[in-house]
Amino acid sequence: MAEKLDSVQLALFERLIDVGKLLERRADRATRDHTGIKYSQYEVLIRLRNAGGELRMTELANKLVSTPSGLTYQVGQLEKAGLAERVLARDDERGVLARITDAGRALLVEVSQTQNDMIVDAVIEPLDPDDVEALHRVLGQLQLHLRGEVTGGLLPDQVRAAGD
Repeated sequence: MAEKLDSVQLALFERLIDVGKLLERRADRATRDHTGIKYSQYEVLIRLRNAGGELRMTELANKLVSTPSGLTYQVGQLEKAGLAERVLARDDERGVLARITDAGRALLVEVSQTQNDMIVDAVIEPLDPDDVEALHRVLGQLQLHLRGEVTGGLLPDQVRAAGD
C-alpha cells in the first residue's frame, strides 16, 4: 500500500487534472472557431501526420488514449469532411488504417498559427523560460511513466509526408 499523500502531492494531482481540462477546453474552442472541427478530431489529424500519414486504428486509439468506438466516430466525422479516410491494411485484410488526406494536411497548415497563438497565450507567456523547460522535462517523465513513451513537439516542417 502506498504512503498517504500530503496536501502538496494531492494538490499537484488535482492541478494537473484541472489544467489539462482547461487547456483541452481552450484548444477545442480555438480549433472549432477556426476550422469547425473538434480538438479531438484535430488531434487525430496531428497523430496521423506525425506518423507519416497513416496508422492502424488500434494503434491510433492507443496513442490518443481513446476507445476504439470513440475513434471510429471521430475518424468517420473526418471522413465526411474529406480530411481523413479509412483503408484496409495491405499486409492484413482485417486491419484498418486511418489515413490523413491532402485536405487534412492543408487544414493543419491553415490552423497552425491559431494553435500556436493559443499555446503561447495559455502556456508559454504565463511562465518564464526556465519554468517552461522544467515543466517540459517533468511532464515528459510523467508521460513516459504513464504512456511508455514521450510524445509531442513535432513542428509541421519537421514531419515528412507519407511516402517521402
